[in-house]
Amino acid sequence: MSLEFAKTFAFLHKNTILHRLDPRSKLFMILTFTILAFILKSLALMLILFLITISFLLIANLSSQFIKGLKGLYFLIFFILIINTLNGSFNNSLITIIRLMVLMMIFSIYFQTTLPEDLTQSLILLHVPYSTAFSLSLSFRFVPTMAQETEIVMNAQKSRGHRIEEGGMIQQVRNLFPLLIPLLMNSIRRAYHVAEALETRAFGIKKIPNFYYSLRFKFLDICFIVLNAIVLGVGIYIQINLDLMPIWMNWGLSI
Repeated sequence: MSLEFAKTFAFLHKNTILHRLDPRSKLFMILTFTILAFILKSLALMLILFLITISFLLIANLSSQFIKGLKGLYFLIFFILIINTLNGSFNNSLITIIRLMVLMMIFSIYFQTTLPEDLTQSLILLHVPYSTAFSLSLSFRFVPTMAQETEIVMNAQKSRGHRIEEGGMIQQVRNLFPLLIPLLMNSIRRAYHVAEALETRAFGIKKIPNFYYSLRFKFLDICFIVLNAIVLGVGIYIQINLDLMPIWMNWGLSI
């Protein structure tokens, strides 16, 4: 399975509306779409939510990056489709896959449009302890780095004749074992370097650090929060009163 999807956690410098938004308003976007993804039960409503999420992806100009990262998840999507179809129905399988796609897209949008420093500052402004906010920001920052290192180690092993992608599924899992030791050593070495860097910069001396610039809500952020609140409210109202809604809103496959 490709590691391209892990790279969708890396921030991309672009001049779009979503890039200019305050991270706290985008956190409300994540909350809105996560709630709707789990409470909506109709295939038609999930498709509408999916299209709204795609529109956000297009506004952020991240469609090509997400499609490239999605290639590494084909096997997972196919596996979910087969398992859910055997244990339930094809309609429920599609709802589950769309739900997964919505969550992947919305989190990808957030991390690719938010600087790690802004994420840390936004969490502090939401009264999250600085050490916790910094740890969360640092962990997400290293996800694409670890994916890149994994690809480097895999290519190095392939150049030495190690056949990673040959054999069945179980054999391919076994072929990954030679990657564990170098990846573990790289992770330990990186953690040691980060710890040394934090100590030399007196990390933890100040409970609330100073930032180069302060995050402030703008009119655009307020409009974005109101928009998400409307989407959330309408979605909850439709789901609660689904029996009173037009028939097409309750549409789904009968298989």
